[in-house]
Amino acid sequence: MADHLCSSPSSLCHDHHYIHNSLSFSRKSRLRSFNSFSFKPNSLSLHSRTFLQITHVSLEDPIPQETQKADASNPPNSQDPDRKTKSYIWVNPRSPRASKLRQHSYDARYASLVKIAESLDSCEATEEDVSQVLRCLGDKILEQDAVIVLNNMTNPETALLAFGFFRKRLKPSREVILYNVTLKVFRKCRNLDRAEKLFDEMLERGVKPDNITFSTIISCARVSSLPNKAVEWFEKMPEFGCHPDDVTYSAMIDAYGRAGNVDMALKLYDRARTEKWRIDPVTFSTLIRIYGMSGNFDGCLNVYEEMKALGVKPNLVIYNTLLDAMGRAKRPWQAKNIYKEMTNNGL
Repeated sequence: MADHLCSSPSSLCHDHHYIHNSLSFSRKSRLRSFNSFSFKPNSLSLHSRTFLQITHVSLEDPIPQETQKADASNPPNSQDPDRKTKSYIWVNPRSPRASKLRQHSYDARYASLVKIAESLDSCEATEEDVSQVLRCLGDKILEQDAVIVLNNMTNPETALLAFGFFRKRLKPSREVILYNVTLKVFRKCRNLDRAEKLFDEMLERGVKPDNITFSTIISCARVSSLPNKAVEWFEKMPEFGCHPDDVTYSAMIDAYGRAGNVDMALKLYDRARTEKWRIDPVTFSTLIRIYGMSGNFDGCLNVYEEMKALGVKPNLVIYNTLLDAMGRAKRPWQAKNIYKEMTNNGL
């Protein structure tokens, strides 16, 4: 038998070749019957090894590298017109994944606009240089993009040039928005003169200011340590049909107190307690100082307790103002309690 096996190797090879062909043919037949709509028999014979290795493909699995190479060497339009490829994935717009994709897209866009604002802050204050930086936004500039760029700028010189660039190329639904974000740049720089000049330009162009316009200028006067100017702009609001909100009223408590109009400051504070306005720590500090200077030391403590009840965290300025008031009131025990509370809060 051994002699017979050794003497007929060609027959074994022939049989092996026959079995291989039979198996290949059976696999081809099954694939042809199952996927006849996606490829032709001719293409199967050329790439049978590639297609036979892929018996199951999941939508979530990555495409094998061999398949990518086969697709590159065999374009679907030239070999098989019935075969279709997709370069996108459909996502349900109401799904959490769609929300994440939108947020990722917005974050990327916002980050690029912030970089443009930084480039504008550092470039030369010339129309040519500003236009060169903003040219990357293209011809179709969105109003929202202009607002984001201006709102993140800190250089008043280039901000005015960028504002002029956007104003010439945009037709915003509300032009006052571009003015307001430019005013915020002047507030960051504490430049009230520039803010007032831009306000005059608004009126010359027929742009009506709104509450945000006035609140921005008032806060600019506050941070510039010009409380009288803040009062002046606050009292202009009714002339333009603007009505202060609780944030502006709260800011004016501080402005009136610093300007020396204690009665108006306390009157606004009484209204703030009734209508539950939001008051910042700076305003509370001014109120404590007003009561302390008038000798109403119990009023200082009442303001302090009301502040804590509203959830406003005391800062170092408030503690120092309280300690000064209790020292002048000759109440060392209360000063000691306030100091202990201050140290417990890490100050």
